[in-house]
Amino acid sequence: MELTSDDTKSEETDDISKNISEETSDKTMNIIPQNICKRCSVRVIYNQDSTIQIKENFEKQCKLSDKSPDTFNLLSDEENTLTSELRSRPEKTCYLCAGILQDSTIQTLLGRCKELLSEYECVGSVGVTCSNVDLLNVRSYLCGVGRINLQIKTVFKWLMAGELSRFLGVPQVVNNASKADDQDLMVNIEIRIDNDEFMWMCRPPVNWDVYNYSQGKFKSARLEDALSRSKHEEIEKYKRLPGGAIQFSAAIAANTTYVGGRYTKNARDMSQTPWLKQDGILISGNVEDILCKPLQKAFRADEARMHSAGREDIDVRMLGSGRPYYVQLTNVRKFPTQAMLDELQEEINRNSPQVKCYKLTPVTKSQTELVKQGQEEKQKEYRCIIKTEDKVTEEMVDKLNTVENLDLVQKTPIRVLHRRSPLTRTKRIIKINARALTKEEVEVACKHDLNLAESLNNRLVVAEVVSEAGTYIKEFVHGDFNRTVPNVGTIMGTRCDMLQLDVVNLSMVWPPEKEDVVGET
Repeated sequence: MELTSDDTKSEETDDISKNISEETSDKTMNIIPQNICKRCSVRVIYNQDSTIQIKENFEKQCKLSDKSPDTFNLLSDEENTLTSELRSRPEKTCYLCAGILQDSTIQTLLGRCKELLSEYECVGSVGVTCSNVDLLNVRSYLCGVGRINLQIKTVFKWLMAGELSRFLGVPQVVNNASKADDQDLMVNIEIRIDNDEFMWMCRPPVNWDVYNYSQGKFKSARLEDALSRSKHEEIEKYKRLPGGAIQFSAAIAANTTYVGGRYTKNARDMSQTPWLKQDGILISGNVEDILCKPLQKAFRADEARMHSAGREDIDVRMLGSGRPYYVQLTNVRKFPTQAMLDELQEEINRNSPQVKCYKLTPVTKSQTELVKQGQEEKQKEYRCIIKTEDKVTEEMVDKLNTVENLDLVQKTPIRVLHRRSPLTRTKRIIKINARALTKEEVEVACKHDLNLAESLNNRLVVAEVVSEAGTYIKEFVHGDFNRTVPNVGTIMGTRCDMLQLDVVNLSMVWPPEKEDVVGET
């Protein structure tokens, strides 16, 4: 919505003036005395254009001006006498839009919105929504103009979004619901219309079925259809002049902000989310608090929640490239930039020796779906330390190493039955690479207890397992009382148990690669 140069403007107005039909000009001139504002006059002038042409012409011809907010760049006075009529017309409440599109309303709302926006920092984009004002569109029928393609709500959002984007120096989005969630801020304008002036349509002798009494509002589409089929002379007998007041209110809503990254956990006594003991005391230290609290504080959010591609148990380490996750920040007052996130990443990693985060970057709501998909669809790699009841033989290890694309039938593990549905799932082990630990390796691992080292000698196996996401690896090792079959015990021919488990890799591209992301680690 940028103003063109004087030369370009002159050429454009010459072309536009040729496209205005005599019929439309006469119709506009006829309704001007009925308190029609300049913007509504422009809506009528370009009523025959396509939707795209209407928007282009309106943006060229109908602007807010810093010097004179009520001045519009319509056709030149020399080219069209209609222009001088419009420019000289005094500002009164418009019959067609009830003042919604007039400068007094726009400027008042802009002032209120700017006050509300002062609370926010680093805004990257802004959008505008407003409540339904379709009922006012029927006034064009009541004054004999008929349907106006460029509706009040559309123009109102153009004006507000343009002014707010210029005020903030950021891009604007209007009339694009698919992108609304990707905007930092949404300015919500509520417009309340008094229905009383239109109730004559529901009473004799009109009796149109246009009012929903249970919801207390008009059926806009049905009302417009009824008006379009009625003659102006018939409507003129029953219509009332506008009497209901139009009330406005503005509110700023910060869309939920998302920050994506990966984390590693090098501890066997830390849960992913906050845990409560049986006595109700919160266990100190968890991954979610370490990763979320600094973001919540830095961006002044009401709430911060972590969502990840799966989760590891409290005694399982998360190694390798880390687990993909994102933080959902509600109602932030300061919007994250890449530079801010780079600093926060360094701060988190400096203050947390056991949990590290990587590749922190802003992501959109639609991109977060990749994390949810990866939780169930991607492959995961684990490293297991397995204890066997019998001494490990080379034949046992060979049996494990021959496993490839092995389908498991797993019932919900007993340890999680209290919070998971009792289901039976089919999962797949892609491959296993196993070897027995040597006596020296066992002694190093159990150097604090030589008797334990002696008892575990020839009874430990390290296995690298690649499996389908969602596989319960602990249960695959010990069988969970044969609720998982086959399992490592049935394959090796001896009872097995899991001593240690690490997640070493999740095959998933996250966060999404962006050309404009800088400072990745």
